Amino acid sequence: MIVLQGTPLCNLNCTYCDLSPASRKLSHRMPIPMIGKLFSQIKQLELLADEVSIVWHSGEPLSLPPEYYDEAINLVLALNNDDAGTPARITFDFQTNATLIDHKWCEFFQRHRDHLRLGVSCDGPRELHDPLRVNWSGRGSHTQAVRGMDLLAEHGIKFNAIAVVTAETLAQPQEFFDFFLDRADDLTDFHFNILANHADGGPTIGYSRNDTRKYSEFYRTMLSLAQSAKGRNLPVRNFSQTLGRIRAATAPQPAEFLRAGTAPLRQLNCDARGEITTFYAGLSAEFLADHYGDGKGLSLGNIEEQTLAKMLGGHKLERMMDDFGKSHRHCAQTCDYHAMCPGGFELTQLVENGAFASGETTECVIHVKTLTDAVASFVSAQLRQPA
Repeated sequence: MIVLQGTPLCNLNCTYCDLSPASRKLSHRMPIPMIGKLFSQIKQLELLADEVSIVWHSGEPLSLPPEYYDEAINLVLALNNDDAGTPARITFDFQTNATLIDHKWCEFFQRHRDHLRLGVSCDGPRELHDPLRVNWSGRGSHTQAVRGMDLLAEHGIKFNAIAVVTAETLAQPQEFFDFFLDRADDLTDFHFNILANHADGGPTIGYSRNDTRKYSEFYRTMLSLAQSAKGRNLPVRNFSQTLGRIRAATAPQPAEFLRAGTAPLRQLNCDARGEITTFYAGLSAEFLADHYGDGKGLSLGNIEEQTLAKMLGGHKLERMMDDFGKSHRHCAQTCDYHAMCPGGFELTQLVENGAFASGETTECVIHVKTLTDAVASFVSAQLRQPA
């Protein structure tokens, strides 16, 4: 996966956004030649998998015009096919708030339909969406988001939906589920998102280990609603992925989801200024800026200043890999859910517990353990029912 930040600019000011308000007002864009330089170096280093997803993320991608992405996509596809080797199968993913979608954007999505996937961020019905997904004037964005989704439906463009779960969502699971079920015919799948930073959300989106029962009830209710949606299918990715990990954990050779999820170079991120990170999507040079002593957080360097080969051969990446390895080894030795964990909590362990080689985090409890227990319990109950 290659994650590109075309621009940090966003037309919304969602209260739970990981990016700072100041950064989301910046209007600079990633130069097209930078995209070509990055892709060429990835290819030269033989880092491309058979299938590659290029994701436009971190900022509202539709803040830039369709012509920008036409040029970027055509450049990448040309570079991918510029020699005798077997080209990678490339898919371009856009994650959008849908408020800027118009007929011109729909034409763009259709133009690239053979190699494009679309995701829409919407938190459900208006009463759940509008309090937190607001514009810079503080007004809710639900009307505009629904209009964008309706346009996609009119043009026959399917998309996946991602929704952030809040305290109000926990209290209204039926209304939350029904909103997306009503759009099931337009969706490829649906994913509800429990925010990673549990401590900064306050009473609206924050949570603690004391909330385990509330989240367990929410998961069980959502499972029941998904099963009882007679004649309509709303694929809930949270459940299908969790069930897949449970099944894989019982295989003769269980998969290493935790290590694979944050393996170095499995995904490579480049922000609009050229800063390169790996392990997670959306990392910035400001996050844990002083941890490795260079003031640049988990950034490996800038693609405009040094080659990718030099970054990947540097001591800093070795230190990061060693730190992540400490986390993985500790979890493997101490956690009963290790074989079913998707990973992604290494930095959370450092922030919450003060060390990579440390125990579970609040996110581990809510995101993985409680969800895994709910899915396993639900499936077991279904299997016990008479045929």
